[in-house]
Amino acid sequence: MEDLAKALADYHDPRTDLVHKQHIHEQLNRFLIDRNSWQIALRTFQQQQHDQTIVLSPLLIYFLLQVLEHSIRHHYGDQQQIRQILLWLFLHLFDSIPVYIRSKLCLLIVQIVRCDNQWSLDEYFQTCYHLIETQPFLGLLLLTTTIEELGQLNEDCTIKRCNQLKTTLNQHVPHIIQIIHVLLNKENHQLKDPLLIKQQVLICFDRLINRLSILPLPLQLIDDLFHYASSTWSIDALNCIHELILKQHLPRQYDSILHSSLRHIIQLISIVNQNLTIIIINKITEILHSLFSLHLKRCESIEGFPMFELLTSFYKFTLQQTTQDGFYACLDIWSIFIEYIKTKDEIGLINKENSFEKYSEILCSLSQELIQRIHNGQTVTKNLEETTDLNDSETAIDRYIRESVDILSKLTDIPNLSSSILHLLINLLQPDIEKYKSVQKFIQTSPNSSQQYLVINNESISACSQVLNSLSYLLYAFSRIANSCLLNDNNNNNNQQQNHFQTSLTLVHQFVQFIIYIIHVRFDLIHCSLKQLHNEFINVQTRSFECVTNFSQWFNQMLILYNSNQDNHRMLQELITHIIDNCAPLIDRDNSDKPIALSAGSLLYSIIPLTRQHLAFNEMNSIKHLIHRILTWNVICDSKTNFQLYKLAIKIILLLILTEQQSAEHFFRTIFQPLNTILNETVNFFNHQQEQYVIRRSFLEYTILLTELIESIRTENNKIRQNFFSSIQYLIINLNRFLPIIINRDTECETVLISLLLTCFEILRTQMGTDLINTILQTTFSVFNIENIRNVIRESKPTAHTAISRFLEFLSLLVNEPGNSKLVQQYLPTIIELCTTALYPAIRENFALDIRENYYKLVHNLLINNWRYFFKGNVLTTLNGDIETTANEHNFIQLMESIAWSFSQSDIEQFRTNLLSCNDLQLKCGLYTKSIFHQHMSQALLSLLLSVLLVRSHELCRDDIISTLFYILTNDKTNNFVYFIHNYLEQSNIKTVLNDKHKHILLENYSRNETDLPSFSQNLNNFIHDYRHYITTNST
Repeated sequence: MEDLAKALADYHDPRTDLVHKQHIHEQLNRFLIDRNSWQIALRTFQQQQHDQTIVLSPLLIYFLLQVLEHSIRHHYGDQQQIRQILLWLFLHLFDSIPVYIRSKLCLLIVQIVRCDNQWSLDEYFQTCYHLIETQPFLGLLLLTTTIEELGQLNEDCTIKRCNQLKTTLNQHVPHIIQIIHVLLNKENHQLKDPLLIKQQVLICFDRLINRLSILPLPLQLIDDLFHYASSTWSIDALNCIHELILKQHLPRQYDSILHSSLRHIIQLISIVNQNLTIIIINKITEILHSLFSLHLKRCESIEGFPMFELLTSFYKFTLQQTTQDGFYACLDIWSIFIEYIKTKDEIGLINKENSFEKYSEILCSLSQELIQRIHNGQTVTKNLEETTDLNDSETAIDRYIRESVDILSKLTDIPNLSSSILHLLINLLQPDIEKYKSVQKFIQTSPNSSQQYLVINNESISACSQVLNSLSYLLYAFSRIANSCLLNDNNNNNNQQQNHFQTSLTLVHQFVQFIIYIIHVRFDLIHCSLKQLHNEFINVQTRSFECVTNFSQWFNQMLILYNSNQDNHRMLQELITHIIDNCAPLIDRDNSDKPIALSAGSLLYSIIPLTRQHLAFNEMNSIKHLIHRILTWNVICDSKTNFQLYKLAIKIILLLILTEQQSAEHFFRTIFQPLNTILNETVNFFNHQQEQYVIRRSFLEYTILLTELIESIRTENNKIRQNFFSSIQYLIINLNRFLPIIINRDTECETVLISLLLTCFEILRTQMGTDLINTILQTTFSVFNIENIRNVIRESKPTAHTAISRFLEFLSLLVNEPGNSKLVQQYLPTIIELCTTALYPAIRENFALDIRENYYKLVHNLLINNWRYFFKGNVLTTLNGDIETTANEHNFIQLMESIAWSFSQSDIEQFRTNLLSCNDLQLKCGLYTKSIFHQHMSQALLSLLLSVLLVRSHELCRDDIISTLFYILTNDKTNNFVYFIHNYLEQSNIKTVLNDKHKHILLENYSRNETDLPSFSQNLNNFIHDYRHYITTNST
């Protein structure tokens, strides 16, 4: 024992080096698992029992308890002797040992109860009850551990024993509840250590509620629990309340318990004050979150339930939050409530119910509070403790505003509330806009240059900053909600609709005038002494343009709605023209590094495509000048911002240009002249070192631009697509020729090029025609041949595989071709050979390859869309009972083998995807009924999936695996559950870990073939439990 104690002390000594610590660990582990060690541990404790002057160190006691735990779990050693010594240690050394040893003793005593059939369970409970009477804290600690562990489906005993233990525990529940009630109501002077004992009573109660599926609790106990919680603010009492609220699905006879708890919670939050600790406040918030998530409908169904009082109390609770995290948690609860009443109102349209009318007062108050907090964002956040959950892209105040606006946005989706929210925002915005405009009087022009300066003192800088920030926050809120507010009220009669339109048009016009003011004044060009102030001017500028950008949908709907109303239609057209005439000039190469140009570009890119059917944009001088500027734009390829604005400008007028093919061809030939030059002079791409960077950069930028332009016409009609393809066809042909030149020489360029060809095939497939597609496929297959793919995959650089990954996406699209097209049939053998001889071997060698996901996606699409390539049967074959002909059998087996092999790997998502792929094949072509599946795959796949369940390596996929096993077995006339289990247990590797006795017990207990999935699932889960139990027992 001295040597063992020294070894443990050295092991836990931080000064011990890692090599020596590893050596000690190995020695201790050998002692721990030795079959005779339990006798040494038992003798040591017995010596201490006879001679209590012997003092063992806590580390030694804990280690010896671990030795006994191993013997209990593996069912060897004298259980009766171990039980007796554990009880003696618990009763006589309790006060002198640390908490972690007390917990371990309790756990081992309960483990003995679970595993020892000789120890009467009723006798054990009587021991606990007696101990509670004589030594309450010890008895409660043991009872708590009993409640936690006794009903668990642990693998230290069989499923039959687990169910027996659970039944016995349930039989003792009424008496346990009575003990808890009595102790909770005892006066403090009647208990030796009242705080400690009542804390343990509540912990015991918490575990009991958690374990119970129903709530046979007396209402008086519920009342006493809430009384104790409100008088002491005990976290343990609140934990019990939370467990009560988490009970969602209860029989009707227990409604009174839940109703009582819900009413008590209202009283509880009404007396919350700011003096409570953060832990208590957070726990109350969790309780409220559970209440709103689970019981809102139940609350409304209770006759006389004070719903308004609940919401009022929660509203006050929200305002009392002292931390940002607490405030966000409350907003999350409000979000749940808003979604609930919106859903309820949608359902209630039939019977004309309107939840909003009942809750309008509290929701109006909430919206007013949120708007004020958004307006005063900086001041409010200073008074709250900062959040700990921030990402790199936003500050604490950014998140505060975003979270508040998110809820405000959801409130505006309630039609009756949107107009009042909009009115509140406008009332705050108008004075702030006037203050913003008043800054102009502080601008002075330098006498020596045209540079303008903002001349204000330090006090004014602070006030100016506050105005800019408040305005920015309000504009952000307005941009998020304005569109839905303006569109919410268009279902009224004609007079009301016209009035609403005039009001909305006036509001939109005011904001258009505001951005025109911003364009003319250009605060972003004015020199400020403080850089932060300059950034705040830009923020206001950006937010203002966002507001008008978000009106695009409104403009579109109004133009459609008032198509026959000439006056309204004309006013809308004039306003849109006004926007374009003022914003288009900003899109110029001189402004390429200015945020205002990008904001103006985003506005035009939003509004022009939506409204192009209603306005003759091509005839506008501002658009003509914009097209001219684009065609003469001197793009500097090393300026990212410049090219960003340039690309945006092209996207703005793309759909306008494409209405006329001749103009489109001229436009795109001019735009892509630099790219065409590169493709026609490929020798310069690698030979001129000094120019290579600029050439490469140009190639990447223009190829990405072309890809984005193709992507932007995805939803357009065939005429637009045809005009566009005709304009860029020569580029696609030249780029395809360039692929063999670039391959294996520049990974980034080849990836971008493959992405372009993929997008072309996906969107312009019809326009490209069979000949061009065939040419592109021949090129790609020649560069991505088997040998080349093998060589690239061997490279250790992850970026080297990106092009192959994109190529696999391209192939996935190809094999998805409808109707088993001739094109697909032509290349299918090549694709399959590529999969089976290059890709699958590489993935098998290194499952972490980043091409894995796209490879399995390709295999899935290939099999699901081309299964007739392998199975030549038809409806008549099935009806006549003829044997279905299987073609390309070897290829099919290899592809399925690659899927099955993935089930032996650790990647859960890939496992789930491939399992669903197998089930999709069953639905599409009856995979599990095919003779080739039964002959070559069924048994191996069943064994593999069952092995995965038995080792519990993919628990997140457990239900999917079980259902797959069920479908495979039920579709195989020559196989069933019993037969399969028997074969599995007869495997040589199983015989080494399971003896004949236990194997016989398993076969005897699981001899039923369940024909429905729920019964099959339960039966299989029970088998897994008992199998693992016997494996654990045999492992000794």
